[in-house]
Amino acid sequence: MDKKLQHVIARIPGWADASDLHVERIAGLTNANYCVTVGGERFVLRVSGENTAHLGIDRRQERDALQTAATAGLAPQLVAFLLPEGHLVTRWVEGRHWETAEYRTPYNVRLLTATVKRLHALPPTGAVFSPFRRVDAYHETARRHGVPLPDGFDRCLETMKMVEADQQADHSDWRRFCHNDLVAVNYLYDDRNGSIIVLDWEFSGLGDIYYDLATVVYTHDSVGPVPPELEQVMLDCYFGEASDHHRRRLQGMKYMLMLFTGMWGLAQHGMQLAGLIPPVEGFDYLEFARYLFAHDIQELRSSL
Repeated sequence: MDKKLQHVIARIPGWADASDLHVERIAGLTNANYCVTVGGERFVLRVSGENTAHLGIDRRQERDALQTAATAGLAPQLVAFLLPEGHLVTRWVEGRHWETAEYRTPYNVRLLTATVKRLHALPPTGAVFSPFRRVDAYHETARRHGVPLPDGFDRCLETMKMVEADQQADHSDWRRFCHNDLVAVNYLYDDRNGSIIVLDWEFSGLGDIYYDLATVVYTHDSVGPVPPELEQVMLDCYFGEASDHHRRRLQGMKYMLMLFTGMWGLAQHGMQLAGLIPPVEGFDYLEFARYLFAHDIQELRSSL
C-alpha cells in the first residue's frame, strides 16, 4: 500500500486502527478506486485524481449529486467524504456490467432508459454541465500545454456552434438534472432485483437530456453505437413516440459527446505533459483522442 493511500485511509473514521482491513485496487483513469473490506463490510474508496478542477470537476457538487441520487435509490450510499481533495467512500454495490450482446436487447435498453428518465426527474443540485463550454475549456487547456490539435479542428468547432444553435432553438423541456457520463462502466445491473445503480457523479449537473441519451446508444461498448432499431426503442421509451426533432437533437448530442470526449483526452494529455497528473499504465490519452477525431467525430460531423 503506497503512502498516499495509507494517508487517505488514516483519515477515514474507524479505518485507521482497523486490524481486519483489506484493500484491493479495482479501476480508474482520472481517479484511483479500491475495494476495501473492513469489519466484515465492503466499501469503495475513491481516491480523487490530482488537479481535477482543470476538468471542470467540483467535488462538493459531486457529493451533493451523489447524495441526492442515493436517496432516490439510484446511486451507492455515501459513507465518508474528505475535503479538500474530495476523496470519498461509498457502500459496495452488488451488481455487474452487462456483456455487449446482453445489453443490445430491447428489454435492457428500455430498462436503462427508464433509469435515466428517473434520474432526470431528480431536483437540480446547483451544478451546471454544458458540453460546449467544457470543449472550450479543454481546448484552452490543450493549447496552453502545447498539445497539437487535429487536422480540421476549426471545422469541428463550426459544427459545434451549429449544434449549440439547434439546442438553443429548442423550446421543449430539455434542461434537467443529468449524469453526463453514462458510459457502461458507470452503472451496475443487479440480477437479484433487476435494477440499475449509477456510479461516478463527477460531471453531473443541470444539462441536456439528449446528452445522457446519446451515451445510452453510443458508448456502451467498443463495438460502437447500437443499431438504429434499438436507438428507436430508446427514443420511444423516453418520449412515448419519437419525432424527427428528437432524432435530430440526439444526433447533435452524439457529436458533442464524442467531441467532448476527444477534447477530454487532449486536455488530459496536456496535463500529463505539464506534470499536473501522472501517466496511466496501459492508456494513452493522446492516442485515444486522435482515434476519436479521425473516426467517430469525423463520421458524426458528416452526418449533421
